[in-house]
Amino acid sequence: MASGTAPDLVDPRANNPAFDKIMAEIDHLQLSSYVEELDAQGFTVIPPEIACPNALDKRLLDAILNVAEERNGVRPDLEGGSTHLNYGGRFAEPDATLSKESVGDDTAEDSPIGEFFQSLLFEGEVFEEALMNPVLLAMTTYLLGYTCNLSGMSAFVKGPNRTNLPLHSDTLLPDPLPSHALICNCSYALTEYSRENGSIAFVPGSHKLNRAPYAHERSLDPETGNPDAVHVEAKAGSLIVFHGATWHGAYNRQVEGLRVTMPVLMSRTFMRSEEHLCEMISDEMIERNGPRFAILTQQAFQYSFTDYRKSAERGERGAKLFKAYDEQLGGVLNKIPLQLDLYG
Repeated sequence: MASGTAPDLVDPRANNPAFDKIMAEIDHLQLSSYVEELDAQGFTVIPPEIACPNALDKRLLDAILNVAEERNGVRPDLEGGSTHLNYGGRFAEPDATLSKESVGDDTAEDSPIGEFFQSLLFEGEVFEEALMNPVLLAMTTYLLGYTCNLSGMSAFVKGPNRTNLPLHSDTLLPDPLPSHALICNCSYALTEYSRENGSIAFVPGSHKLNRAPYAHERSLDPETGNPDAVHVEAKAGSLIVFHGATWHGAYNRQVEGLRVTMPVLMSRTFMRSEEHLCEMISDEMIERNGPRFAILTQQAFQYSFTDYRKSAERGERGAKLFKAYDEQLGGVLNKIPLQLDLYG
């Protein structure tokens, strides 16, 4: 390289033991076809027999219904949907963070996502299991690398409603977005997905546009909305994985019952997370789940400290946790050629 000129870009996949390792994991888990679809379309649907071993989906659904009952005093009506019919709540207010559009009723003020339950990781060991699911981690690692973090774990409980959730991107940065993923959304579909059931909507291939949708591209109105949007058909227990730049929204639910979804939002370490997990995870949780759990739950973060006197202590603890994780991986993170790497 000549002095004063930009260096040649290095292919992050070339001679990269971390990339070789994740591709071997994907092959072992028989996920190659889903990775190909994820690359091409920006999303993929992994069926329950692969995504949710040991009835994980049923245990998650029951746990979320329990959380809802504990927080609200009323157990959601899973079959009839009466508890969440035209549910208002946080995102139905006129000044809601999530803009919405009405379907068939210009005065509709119900929530496009239903009831929103956050911070589920601390609500029971089944949620830890959902995070450590090898299928979820393999797909996430393919997009975000081995040092990615949990940004937030939540649930949407949506009953019959009148409001679509307009198309948007989960990567909340100014355009243009980079071609590599900064965010990965892994959503457990805990009830059946169809258009009538209020399924998620995608614009296939939109992650390659490297931008969020413009205002005129966001609508899911059946007559005037984005013509490229498609709904998803998925069995209960499927895992819907999508690139953080893929345009997505949700259709209103037209039938009785509830749509229950548990998004596990993952991010690269330098992205602002939904939940602040630093110093919130107990040693028992780490011991129960292993070295990667500590990295996923932000325990190796050295920044965002609240007390300068603890900065050095946090750095030392983070270095130990990272070392234990790298040893579990066979030392691949210390063999990566770049200081900041897409897969490390």
